[in-house]
Amino acid sequence: MKENKELDLNTIISDVLKYGVILSTTLITIGILLILPEPPSGFPKTVQQLTSSNYGKPTLNIAELFGKVAVGNPLFIIQLGLLVLLATPVARVAASVILFAAQKDRLYVAITLLVLTTLLVSIFVIGPLEA
Repeated sequence: MKENKELDLNTIISDVLKYGVILSTTLITIGILLILPEPPSGFPKTVQQLTSSNYGKPTLNIAELFGKVAVGNPLFIIQLGLLVLLATPVARVAASVILFAAQKDRLYVAITLLVLTTLLVSIFVIGPLEA
C-alpha cells in the first residue's frame, strides 16, 4: 500500500510540472505566433534597440496583465507564459506540502514548508528589493 502512495505522490508532482510547462509553452508560442505577422507599433527593429529601450518590460500589475491578455496583446501573452513557467516549480513545492500533509509526514511537511517559504521570500521580498 505504501508503494501506491509514493507512486501517487510522484505522479501528482510530475503532473504539476508537466502541465505547468505545457501551459507556459502554449502561451509563449501563441504570443510569438501573434507577434510574427505584424509586430506591435513601436516594436524595436534591432536587438540593440530592444535592450536599450526596455520594450515589453514586464508588468507587475496583474489586472493590466490579464486585461491585455484578454484583448490578445502578444507581449502580455508571452509575459503570462513566462510567469506560468516561473510559478511552476513553486506550485510543485506547494503541492508537495499538501501531499506530505495528507500522508501525515510531519518532517517532510516542515522541510518542504521551509523550501516554499524561502522561494516565496526570494520572489516577493528579495526580488523587488533587488529591482
